[in-house]
Amino acid sequence: MYKSLRTNLPKEIMELPGFPHKGPEDKSYVAANEMLKYLEDYADHFDLKKHIKFHHHVKNISPLEGDRWLVTAINLQDNITETSEFDGVIVCIGNYSNPVIPEVPGIEKFRGMKIHSHDYRDSSVFKDMSTVVIGCGPSGLDISFDIAKVAGKVYLSHHNQRVKNMKCPPNMVQKVDIQEVVENGVLFKDGSYEQVDSILYCTGYTYKYPFLSSECGIRVENNNVKWLFKHFVNIEHPTMYFIGIPTNTTGFWMFDLQVRCAKTFLEGKAKLPSKEEMLEDTRRDVESRLASGLRPKELHMMGRRSMEYYDSLSSLSGLDSVPPVVLQIYFDGFDRFMCDFSHFREDKYKLLDKDHYMVQFPNEVEPIMKKQEIASH
Repeated sequence: MYKSLRTNLPKEIMELPGFPHKGPEDKSYVAANEMLKYLEDYADHFDLKKHIKFHHHVKNISPLEGDRWLVTAINLQDNITETSEFDGVIVCIGNYSNPVIPEVPGIEKFRGMKIHSHDYRDSSVFKDMSTVVIGCGPSGLDISFDIAKVAGKVYLSHHNQRVKNMKCPPNMVQKVDIQEVVENGVLFKDGSYEQVDSILYCTGYTYKYPFLSSECGIRVENNNVKWLFKHFVNIEHPTMYFIGIPTNTTGFWMFDLQVRCAKTFLEGKAKLPSKEEMLEDTRRDVESRLASGLRPKELHMMGRRSMEYYDSLSSLSGLDSVPPVVLQIYFDGFDRFMCDFSHFREDKYKLLDKDHYMVQFPNEVEPIMKKQEIASH
């Protein structure tokens, strides 16, 4: 987490059902410490901490007969290894711990500073520097704008056409992909050259599960976790579930629905399809995504498929789906993110009911009421 980090989604859709944010209504985009406080308040409100073993590091998970699990963990306080059996495993380790460092020709020659956004904490490190930022996803944009406040020059290297016309600070220049790195600078694929003091990778993360034995049947290929039914059920051992793998969607609501689905399946209140049916459904999903233009490493992206995904989980489990208005705010917020990055966090949202919400834009006297346009099947 870096010092200036604020959410890039409104807090109104970054909450768990039944526990709204208690913060001030005069802002929708909040700081990281405010989100942490929300999660701590949630745990306290529902008295969850008494059910959690803190200070334990899971070293190995292996399947047993009957789709039970053997879990080995180290108690970090006394360094004692503990092994226990469980009826189910729910993996919730997040997606932002294992940074991707791309292979860039000549990078080993570079004499300046090189870091990944995973290790970025404060823009002051880049004061008066000339810096190239590789990648322009949400973190790449956010950090580039943050660094530009103190840096001499920021070069944002990417190939995202949607960002091409974005208004940037005067000392920030968009560049094409890098051709080669030399001792004191970077040569770009358009033939231009810039002398730089530092390189900052904003190149994303990969999925890793070093604690899963090979018998678990899970492998990661090209950033695609195989094989998962509906992106969260281990097809080989369907009492293991992975929470939060899909990207480009409303995270908190997805986490909640996936966990409730897993609980429903583990309790036997709903039944999963057969292994063959789950494999066939997954095959069709992969083919559809590739046909739509997604690259193999993007197969867990949801985007406009989000409502269809949530409805499929609802149909399987008998649980309520995510309210469409939540996704409508997500997509509207993303559009504002793309068209006015410098000011989108000044927008203020308010959920009115399952179909309506209001948004107050900067410099607008009156808020605008909107109705969700996304249909739930």
